Amino acid sequence: MKELLAEVIRIGLPLSLMAVMFAQGLKLALGQSWVYFKEHPGLMLRSLGVVLVLVPLAALAIILLFDPAPAVMVGLALMAASPASPSQLIKFGKNAEGLAFLSSLHLSLGLLAIISVPAVLHLLSRALGFQAEVDAFQVAKSVGQTMLVPVALGVLFRRLLPVAANRIAPLLGKLATIALYAMLIPVLVKTFALVLEMDVWSYLVMASFMIANLALGHLLGPADAQQRTILAMESGGRNFGLALTIAALNFSQDKALAVLIPYVLLFVVISKSYLKWSERGATD
Repeated sequence: MKELLAEVIRIGLPLSLMAVMFAQGLKLALGQSWVYFKEHPGLMLRSLGVVLVLVPLAALAIILLFDPAPAVMVGLALMAASPASPSQLIKFGKNAEGLAFLSSLHLSLGLLAIISVPAVLHLLSRALGFQAEVDAFQVAKSVGQTMLVPVALGVLFRRLLPVAANRIAPLLGKLATIALYAMLIPVLVKTFALVLEMDVWSYLVMASFMIANLALGHLLGPADAQQRTILAMESGGRNFGLALTIAALNFSQDKALAVLIPYVLLFVVISKSYLKWSERGATD
């Protein structure tokens, strides 16, 4: 069973994620994304600063303040160094109003990850006293395969065959998302015991990190309510697949999953609570 789980993580999840990203690319007009960056440079630079600079600083501050277990400390550092969660395109990709801001920010984070991930991880590892090295090629490969290339292919398909893209994007998006969650089920079932093994203090430390990230994006985000929510979720939602890839290169997969699985499940609960709160505030 452990070998099967490893194969699901290694092959099934990336393939499902690539299909989701291709479907999202079918909805994107890439030119509009870069035009948005050109028209709102201050907003985009501030947003990138929140995700790439302030989130790692928040991780460092929380770790130094709360002194979590070493495994949790490393897990938070890995998450802080891994931006551009692909799930954000799934959450907000259906709403055209914020899609230009989302796609511009998300693709920029993906491109910058090749530089930012090794740099942030190196600085955090030196500040916190643990050893973790990451090859820029591995980061580029992970981000490129799971996000940039599938999205680019979807955008290209849309440019060449816009009518066909509009027709197949909704169905393909639903099927790919179902497949992704179907791949996650055996992983969660097999590793659910890890949720019970983690102590309460570790959960409190992780929750503090998540809430701080969401607050940074919300408070420093644009005036538009939807864009502010998008930035909060970008700063709060980290790239689990990328963090797991880095962890697998430096630590055992079992040790990585023991922290990252509880982290992801806790973030699902906290992020859903934040989204409900922000939606309620937008309608008041």
